Amino acid sequence: MPDTAIADLGAEARGIDAERALAEAGLCLDRMRAVLRDAGVDDVAMRTTQSSTWTDSSATGSSRVVARLGLQVTLRDVAVAGDVVGAAVAAGGEPARMDGIRLEISDPTEPRARAREAAWADAVARATQWATLAGRRLGEVQWVTEGGTDAAPLRMGRMMGVAKAMSVPVEAGQQTVSAEVTVRWAWGDGADDGDGLGSGRSLG
Repeated sequence: MPDTAIADLGAEARGIDAERALAEAGLCLDRMRAVLRDAGVDDVAMRTTQSSTWTDSSATGSSRVVARLGLQVTLRDVAVAGDVVGAAVAAGGEPARMDGIRLEISDPTEPRARAREAAWADAVARATQWATLAGRRLGEVQWVTEGGTDAAPLRMGRMMGVAKAMSVPVEAGQQTVSAEVTVRWAWGDGADDGDGLGSGRSLG
């Protein structure tokens, strides 16, 4: 089950020049960081992801320069992640943005090991069945290739900021950890006419 929420937040502000637009976006991020710190989020769990400015040629008036600042936050308590993110976005005000939240397993070592074991068992079962159908038996393993091991993150959609108290719905749910393995065996009946190949896949 996912135990970490990673939120991609940001601030987007307009001004008559880049300096003023960046200043407003920076103040927005300062307010968001303050709320995150009050909620117990360490500074090491917050990092800048992007800084950019551009001119909106379609805008009317003097505020045509847009500044965008990004902030990625790692939250270790999924149960309260929605409340924390919602409070930060609300504190940021109109420039605040939430680009998405993804849920991950902080240490996928154990579930990946289980997935590999299941993939191996699947490969052996398949190869054994094919060998039986061919009237042969499996010998020694000649090589093993692993591929497709991953923990697919769960992602929530993009959301604009609002200037009121809010909570972003976050459900931990379950996360898929997968493993694929391809194994080549020699025939074990003494015949020198090729070898057997088996592959296995596990989703857990």
